[in-house]
Amino acid sequence: MDSSPPHLPSVSSSSSSNREEEDVDPLFNHRDLSRPDLTLSGGNASTAGVEQRVSCFAVVIIFWFFVSMAMIVGVYGPRNVWIGPNSALLIEPNTIFVQSVKVKELDDSKSGLELFGFYTSPPLDLVVNWSESRLASVLHNSYNEWPYYLNKGASLNISYSVKPEGRSARLVVDEGPASYELLEKHASQNTALSWNLIRGNGTIEVKISKSSSYYVAVANSNMKDVEVKLDIDVRAILYDTKESFYKCTFSNGECTFNAVSLVENSIVLTSPAPRQGPSVEGEEEEWYVRFSYQPRWTSYVVGTGLVTCFMLVAIQLWKRLQCNGGESYQTDNDSTRTRLLVNKDEDGSSNESFAADDADLEDFTGNEGEASNSTRRLCAICFDAKRDCFFLPCGHCVSCYQCGTKIAEAAGSCPVCRRKMKKVKRIYTV
Repeated sequence: MDSSPPHLPSVSSSSSSNREEEDVDPLFNHRDLSRPDLTLSGGNASTAGVEQRVSCFAVVIIFWFFVSMAMIVGVYGPRNVWIGPNSALLIEPNTIFVQSVKVKELDDSKSGLELFGFYTSPPLDLVVNWSESRLASVLHNSYNEWPYYLNKGASLNISYSVKPEGRSARLVVDEGPASYELLEKHASQNTALSWNLIRGNGTIEVKISKSSSYYVAVANSNMKDVEVKLDIDVRAILYDTKESFYKCTFSNGECTFNAVSLVENSIVLTSPAPRQGPSVEGEEEEWYVRFSYQPRWTSYVVGTGLVTCFMLVAIQLWKRLQCNGGESYQTDNDSTRTRLLVNKDEDGSSNESFAADDADLEDFTGNEGEASNSTRRLCAICFDAKRDCFFLPCGHCVSCYQCGTKIAEAAGSCPVCRRKMKKVKRIYTV
C-alpha cells in the first residue's frame, strides 16, 4: 500500500497571493460582520441636524412666548392704585418694552390729578407738611379705611379720640388695601406696620420706610357702635415736578404718556392738597386710578430673533465640543476608518473570545504539514513567520511572537477585537 502523502496540485504565485488576501481579509473583517454598522450616511446626518435645529427653534419660540406673556401680563400688566391727597406716585417704565402708559380714573371723576413726564427720574426732596381730620361712626363688626400713597421718609402722627367713653377699637396702619381680616381679633397684629387697641384719647406715630400705598383703618369688632375722631398730621416727601416736559390734567378722565424710545423715561402722578376742615363720610378726597401699559411689539420680535440665534449658536458650539471630546460617527465621505470598538475593560471576566478562536488554534496545532502550505497560518502583521502566540486576555491568535511582543510593548490592542493586551503567550508545537 502506497504510504506516500497524496499529491497536492501546484499553485502559482499569483494564485497564492490571491489566496493570501482571501484568507487574511475575512479574519480582520470578522468584527465587521459580528456587530452592527455604526456609520451614518451624510444624508441621514444632515436630516438629523435639520430636525434638531427645528426642534430647538420651536422650543425657543415657545419659551420666549411665555416669557413675553409673563412680562406683558405680570410685570407690565394693568394695576389699580388708591391715591390720597398730597401724594406723588413715580412710575419708571422700561422704554425698550413699553411704548406708552395710560392712566385712567376708575371712580367718579374728581379734579386735581396731574400727570408729569420726565426724561430722567426727578429728585425726591420736596417736603410738605399737612393735616386732616377724620370723623367716622364705625358700626359694630365693620371698619372704615382711608388710603394714602406715601414715599420713603414720610411719617404719620395720628391723634385719636374714641367715644362713648370706655369703648375700644383697633387702629391699624399697613401697606396695601385693607381687608375684612381687620375684624378678626389679633389679625395682622404681628405683621402690620402699626397695630393699636385704642380707647379714650391718645397719639401714635408711624414712620414710612418704603414708597407704596398705605391705609389707615379703624376696625370695630364689638357689639356696639363707636365714634372715632382722627387728627392726622402728615409729613409727606414729594417729587419736584418743575423740570417735566409733559403735563396732563385729566380733562377727559384719563391721560396717555408716550415713552421716548431708548431714553430713560419716568412719570409722576400727583394729587392736590386736602380741603381745610374735618372730612365726613362720603366726601373723602381719594382717587382710584388704573395704570395700563402698551407693549412695544418690535422689541419682543427682535428679542425673539436674538434669543433664537443665541440658542442656535450655543447648540452648534455644544455639538463641536461634544465631537472634540468624544468619538464621532463617520460618514460616507470620510477617507479614513475610525475604529468602531473602544478599549474594553481589562478585568479578564469575558471569555467569549476564547471560544471564537478554538478552531484557529486547533487548525494551527493539528497538522504541521498543512500549516506550511497555508497562508492562513502566517502572521497577519508581517506575513513571514508563523502564528505562534496568542494574546491575553482576549485569546486571539493572529501574529507571530515577535510582532505580538512589539504590539504589547507599545501598549497596543488586539487587531481583531481592539481589547488592550496584557500579555503575549508563545505556542509551542510538538
